[in-house]
Amino acid sequence: MDIPYEHRRLTTSTCRAEKKVFESESANPVKSCVYKGVQVGNSTPPRRLQSRRLVRPANLGRKFGVCATATAGTVKNEDRLELTPLLPKLSDKWRDIQGASNWKNLLDPLDPMLKAEIIKYGEFAQLCYDAFDYDSHSEFCGSCRFNPRKLLREYGLRDEDYEITKYLYATSAASLPTFFRKSDSDDPWSTSSNWIGFVAVSTSEREIERLGRRDIVVAWRGTVTHLDWLTDLQKSLCPSGLDPRSAGRSINGDVRVETGFLSLYTTKKETARYNKQSAREQLQSEIQRLTELYKGDQLSISLTGHSLGAALALLSGYDLAESRLNMKLGNAPSPAFNPSASMSLENIFDHEQELHHIDNDDKIPITVISFAGPRVGNSAFRDRVNNLGVKVLRIVNVNDVVPKVPGVVLNEKFQFIHDWIDKVPWTYSHVGEELAVNNNHSPFLQLSLDPSCFHNLEAYMHLIDGYTGFGKKFSRLLSRDPALVNKNSNFLKRHLKIPAFWRQDKDKGLIKHPDGRLKFRGREPEDIPPYD
Repeated sequence: MDIPYEHRRLTTSTCRAEKKVFESESANPVKSCVYKGVQVGNSTPPRRLQSRRLVRPANLGRKFGVCATATAGTVKNEDRLELTPLLPKLSDKWRDIQGASNWKNLLDPLDPMLKAEIIKYGEFAQLCYDAFDYDSHSEFCGSCRFNPRKLLREYGLRDEDYEITKYLYATSAASLPTFFRKSDSDDPWSTSSNWIGFVAVSTSEREIERLGRRDIVVAWRGTVTHLDWLTDLQKSLCPSGLDPRSAGRSINGDVRVETGFLSLYTTKKETARYNKQSAREQLQSEIQRLTELYKGDQLSISLTGHSLGAALALLSGYDLAESRLNMKLGNAPSPAFNPSASMSLENIFDHEQELHHIDNDDKIPITVISFAGPRVGNSAFRDRVNNLGVKVLRIVNVNDVVPKVPGVVLNEKFQFIHDWIDKVPWTYSHVGEELAVNNNHSPFLQLSLDPSCFHNLEAYMHLIDGYTGFGKKFSRLLSRDPALVNKNSNFLKRHLKIPAFWRQDKDKGLIKHPDGRLKFRGREPEDIPPYD
């Protein structure tokens, strides 16, 4: 007997309506159905599905969270009913994943989608390390090893989903000298600039559909293992000066940031090819270009970095929001607004109130995913970041010293003397939500006294990979190979037999030339950066 019916979801009510179809032998019930590759029905059901009564699609749906869908036409003995899991999609909850609700109910236990996105952005930050030329013997020391078109493909990282649109550079004229690497060559590519990160954008329709929007990513390079740069911090706060509406006057309270971070972000050198514009100016011009190019799309801006790169991610995320570069075109206030010295503060505050009432739907969401980030500014900076709607998720290892500085003595934890410590020029405050992990919880990592191991970005991603929630057991079902931890460290347990610091250039970059002599390997012509 053929039972014609339209294509529809078989809910409990519809199953009752077709009771004779599924229960009566005379109605030729469905012979079998498939659930995750397991055939059930008239044949003996698997152990977890065994029952004295016939397994109905509605019952399966209630038990396993799936919807049963039948194809249009007629149900015959040989027909199969396919059961599709009702799993949430990233595109349906991307705003929550990006922090719209400050990651409420997503951190403990750690949401699997959020975990995957954290690791994705961590890999972008790791790329800034892997692709950086540290070899002082190379004339290209301090540059990126590959051009933007090749970089993602060379490291097997989402080259089909994202496209790098711009490289970012910083100058050694900034007040963090130990952060920079210089070539010993007599003719280096640059004497005063270092590659410090990149801007990328999701371009494939598949990735855009998965994300639910077009994502603009900003990744900043930090410090791999050595913590010498911490000595460069002047441990003093200075006015940020990043509000284009203030004309040098503070209208948002006394917003102050660490002097060294601000110098690295804003310093330029007119005689340097790569730093005629500061890192800040390079980033702002590219973000403005991309938002104009994709003005009809749903956009997000995601910034990431590790260590010093985490500080730059937070500082630049604040700057983009403060500069109104995340306003959707057509909804932004007049970009020409730039108060003169003669403009009254009352007029400036009126304009500020106008900006405050702009709906969040008229803003491109800005999210900072940072790893092992130090404190960047004072409590007024923290409050301003929050007021601008910038969402910050800080991943920290409880044994890592870097997230505890600057401001080891006076910081956001001393709320009981809040009014007093805010007046002290070296008082710092963290921003955003914290996700704390602990290297002692991983069964793959050995006990160590080396602070650089606790600070290692690959170790951070390993700890996030196994993290399930506060006080919960470390998961051994990992998406990333634990061997990656020892790429630039000696942190894995000995019985795993993974050599320490295994990432090495073959023969230290030397190759045998036709004359029989070993010489330093050059780069492919398309990977050679233009000289200063």
